[in-house]
Amino acid sequence: MSFTVGLTGTYRAARDQMVTDKMAEVRALGQGKTARTLDNTQATQLGFTVEAAWAQYNGAPYTFRPYELGGDDVLGYQLRGTHHLDGHLFTYDRDPNAIYILGIVNDTCDIVTFIGWSTKKRANIPTHLRTNLNGHKLHEPAYCTSQVELWSFDLLPATKQLMQHRSDMVA
Repeated sequence: MSFTVGLTGTYRAARDQMVTDKMAEVRALGQGKTARTLDNTQATQLGFTVEAAWAQYNGAPYTFRPYELGGDDVLGYQLRGTHHLDGHLFTYDRDPNAIYILGIVNDTCDIVTFIGWSTKKRANIPTHLRTNLNGHKLHEPAYCTSQVELWSFDLLPATKQLMQHRSDMVA
């Protein structure tokens, strides 16, 4: 069960502000101190688009939080994105143990199709480890989980953060 989220103007603005704030944080902390770099703004916008869409889908605020090693992206989940319709979920050894969600982002970075999810334990297995994928060399080795190996969202467990958010919404 995949589903699509079109970013509203509010969440597009929040995403754009997040890109600005995170790039300022990278400049202040120094590249290498966070998972972000200053040389790939397209990847940065793509990633934050997926995060903003997940926040919007769940009715959650999407605002800047300072970098925290091992921290979650949104509501206790790790979000990963790609522009490739047949894209894979990429995970790395350094990633926190968490639930990882794959979103496919359109070329204008305002629509995300959420494909499925996995855990780091299930994704980071030796048969998924690649240094290249579909003839393209990866910038670093990654565990590449195909879309057919992802679980459906009807099986997605709620994180403590999501349950707290839902509780706060009805309170």
